[in-house]
Amino acid sequence: MTRFGMGGHDAAMPRRNFLLTLAYEGADFLGWQRLPGKGRSVQGEVEAALARILGESVEITGAGRTDAGVHAEGQAASFHSRTPLSPGALCELLAKELPADIACRSCREVDPRFHARFRAKAKVYRYRLHVAWEPDPSVRGRSFHVRGKLDLEAMRRTAAVMVGEHDFRAFSNSGGGETSRSLTEVRIESSGDFVDMYFLAPGFLTNQVRIMAAVLLEAGQGKLGPEEVSRLLAARVRSQAPGMLGAFGLCLMEVRY
Repeated sequence: MTRFGMGGHDAAMPRRNFLLTLAYEGADFLGWQRLPGKGRSVQGEVEAALARILGESVEITGAGRTDAGVHAEGQAASFHSRTPLSPGALCELLAKELPADIACRSCREVDPRFHARFRAKAKVYRYRLHVAWEPDPSVRGRSFHVRGKLDLEAMRRTAAVMVGEHDFRAFSNSGGGETSRSLTEVRIESSGDFVDMYFLAPGFLTNQVRIMAAVLLEAGQGKLGPEEVSRLLAARVRSQAPGMLGAFGLCLMEVRY
C-alpha cells in the first residue's frame, strides 16, 4: 500500500494546479529562490512544508524572486499536485507546517496551464521610510530611517519623470541584457511618521525598486529633481545614479493577474 503524507496523493487523480498567496518576514532568508547548501529560502521552506503535507516532492514557482531581506505581504506562487485536498484544506495545513516567518494567506485552484510568473500582469512593491528625528527600534526591520523632513511634492514631481517606458540601466544592478521596462505608476503616501513609496509595473530589473526609492529620497531631501533624473535615464550609466536603499524597507505587496 502506498504511504501518503497528511494530504496524500493518488496517481489516478488528475494533476491539479494551485495558486498560493504568501506573506513572509524576509530578514532571515537569503531571498525567495532555493539555493541548495546556501541557507534558508522562502521557496525551500514552502516546498518542504508541502512535501510533508502531500507526501510527494513539489516544486513551486514564485511570481518574483525577492532578494535577501525583502519582505512580502502578497507573493504569489503556483505548483502542481495530484492531491485530493481542497485549496482551503491545503491552506490550513500550511498554516501548521510553515515556519513562523511565513504565512499562507490564501490558496485557490487555477487553470492547469497557469504559471505564477509568466501570467502576472503587474507587481506592486512598497518601500517604507520612517521619517523622524530619532530612530524607532520597533520599526527598523521594516523601514528605512530618515532624519528630518521630506518634500513629498518634490518626490512626486520626480517620480512622474520615471513613469512610462524607459531604459532603466542607470537604476539597476542587472548584469546585462535588456534594461528597458515600463513603469506604470509611482505613488507617494504619508501617514504619521511613515512615507510609503509604491511602485507598480509588469516587471522590474535587479534592485530597480530599491534604487528608485533612493532617487526619490534624494528628491525629497532637495538633492536632485526631475531634470537630473531625466539626464540619468538618458545617460544609462549606473555609477552616476544614487546607491540603493536597504532591503529591509522593501515589501512585495501584491501580484496582479
